[in-house]
Amino acid sequence: MITELFINELLNSNYIITKTYNQLGLSNVTSVNSLTFLDDEKFLNDINANLNITGCFVTKDLSEKIKDKEIIISEDPRYDYFSIANKIAKDCYVKIPTKIDSSSSIHPNAYVAENNVCIGKNCIIGPNVTILPDVEIGDNCVIQSGTVIGSEGFEYKRTKKGVLPVFHDGKVIIKNNVHIGSNTCIDKGFSFRMTVIEDDVKIDNLIHVAHGVSIGKGSFIIAGTVLGGSTIIEDEVWVGINASTAPGITLKSKSFISMGAVVTRSVEPHQQVTGYFAIDHKKFLENFKKQM
Repeated sequence: MITELFINELLNSNYIITKTYNQLGLSNVTSVNSLTFLDDEKFLNDINANLNITGCFVTKDLSEKIKDKEIIISEDPRYDYFSIANKIAKDCYVKIPTKIDSSSSIHPNAYVAENNVCIGKNCIIGPNVTILPDVEIGDNCVIQSGTVIGSEGFEYKRTKKGVLPVFHDGKVIIKNNVHIGSNTCIDKGFSFRMTVIEDDVKIDNLIHVAHGVSIGKGSFIIAGTVLGGSTIIEDEVWVGINASTAPGITLKSKSFISMGAVVTRSVEPHQQVTGYFAIDHKKFLENFKKQM
């Protein structure tokens, strides 16, 4: 529970807070009685409409626009919110001894953290692989040399008190029959969103999978791809060589991302997109022919 005493002791502040909150959450939080923050008006309508939010750190100039929430006027709502988030995440972090099934093969030059790793049956972990804490790997997975799984994602907040790093309290969850190529990096999740790789996914060499990415069953991610944070990839999607996605978009089932595409908007089922910035493949070809 998040109380007035907890907040004021952590922030060395004198906020008057009448409620006790269940947890923190951003503008789309789905848990009841949540505390959020607002320092950018573009999120105002979402916060006002979300009945799960009952309190808000908010700048003075935006405070009068908040409706039916407890208002906590702050000079730096972002700093206050993420300082509390970091504290809660670190306090709740529990270390559990690593478990590796005896049928799995771990190369002598691989590193597996002593805590908070679980590796299932018949896995092959190659040389110079690094598996950091908070990683779960299912059965029949192959992870090739030089890959890093469970790294801290790139999440920093600019505040009036300086740059604040955000503690990653989530996991990487890799299901069954997954193949991950060499020198790939997969970041763990944070803020209630895990990084998840479903059954039968095949990931090539030199891939970056940012925090909170979800990759659906049977998808193929080809060499050099960069997946922005919280990208959702549905089942049987093909992502071509050196493609990249903006954070938070969705590549729907059986869509096809062409080589080198820079995808900034969600892609429909079975759709192929091409180009920088990516558009429907047929439209791309039409535009290309006009230039010839």
